[in-house]
Amino acid sequence: MDRGAVAIASEIDPDAPPDVVTVRVADARNFLAQASQVFFRQPASQLKLVGITGTNGKTTTTYLMDSVLRQAGYKPCLVGTLGLKIGDQPYPSHHTTPEAPDLLRFLRRALDEGCTHGALEVSSHALALKRVFGTRFVVGVFTNLTPDHLDFHGTMESYYHAKRLLFAPEGENGVELAAINTDDAWGRRLASETSSQVLCYGLGKKAHVRALEFRNRIDGTDLRVATPRGEVQIATKLIGRPNVYNVLAAVCASVGLELDLEHIRNGIEALPGVPGRMETVDCGQAFTVLVDYAHTPDALEKALETVLQLPHHKVITVFGCGGDRDKTKRPVMGDIASRLSDLVFATSDNPRSEDPKQILAEIEPGLQQGKAHYRLIVDRGEAIAAAIHSARRGDVVLIAGKGHEDYQVIGNKTVPFDDRQLARQILTQIRHEGGS
Repeated sequence: MDRGAVAIASEIDPDAPPDVVTVRVADARNFLAQASQVFFRQPASQLKLVGITGTNGKTTTTYLMDSVLRQAGYKPCLVGTLGLKIGDQPYPSHHTTPEAPDLLRFLRRALDEGCTHGALEVSSHALALKRVFGTRFVVGVFTNLTPDHLDFHGTMESYYHAKRLLFAPEGENGVELAAINTDDAWGRRLASETSSQVLCYGLGKKAHVRALEFRNRIDGTDLRVATPRGEVQIATKLIGRPNVYNVLAAVCASVGLELDLEHIRNGIEALPGVPGRMETVDCGQAFTVLVDYAHTPDALEKALETVLQLPHHKVITVFGCGGDRDKTKRPVMGDIASRLSDLVFATSDNPRSEDPKQILAEIEPGLQQGKAHYRLIVDRGEAIAAAIHSARRGDVVLIAGKGHEDYQVIGNKTVPFDDRQLARQILTQIRHEGGS
């Protein structure tokens, strides 16, 4: 109250002075979301919103949708892991999906600045914590579901139920049309449970939107995509099979918005890439360096499978596992890295309050299961340097886990750290010294 509040909404009777207005509510987070909608004059209902949820692919799909909407002549806003955007103007954000007051304040600003559409990443935390309660989406996208955030959700069933809230039949959110990856088992379940109209995408023959064929290039992917409105040929700058699914998700959602196939193709082809998502660091070296956000077992496996599809000699991987997060994935990720790489450098990735040496000790049993040689190096900068210095002509170095992040959380301190920037510095130094 000392900071200007005029009332208290609470699930319990607050210990407040008698002259303070108090409101007893059944669910404080629901109330916060609904009050925010009213306070900011219902901006979500005046925008055509596309909500994208799932474990992997949300950020890239959101950026693809933003690009498609621009090509179609609309002014979109964007909400996601990399921050907020209105047109080309970026704004910082502390969550993939901001808290309800911050989200609706942003959507009101976007509306006032002429936005007509929005592409939003909708995280499981945001759904479980009611950050988007009452927000209606024209299209909801479900990309996939693999183990992640189990330290928060507990079980995969609970994790799924959080994701399903975006498509909730009881109207908490709800979408007019659900674009669902039905190559994913959880997606098939969702398609059978939602009351929304469903458009399926994938590689399977029963999908409404599917890739009839695709071909990987070192600098992108060529796809031929079937849709209910005909076929479209797309040459995207995004590489690898995971991005085939991200492109299909964007095509499916765009078809749901009734956009022209030409605009869909042009929008996807116009996107140069997404920061920290299979991002190439090229300083003229004779080997490839990729930085990717892969920080779950499934994402790491798919990233390495993508690397193996590219021309390569040896595959060198740098990765770690976050502290104060799901510990069960540590040996699993070690096993994946060792099976699909020739050389692995296991290192720190936001150890937070945990001892980074202990995290590496829990990764190591998985590393021992595979074929790769490996080293445990606590200091992430040293690990990246060692990986790059070990690379030779034709090798591929994958630096996984942090992607776009420009910080490292060690203990209770957040220190500047950017995998891409460091890799570029090391490569520049090698070039100046006349190395490979």
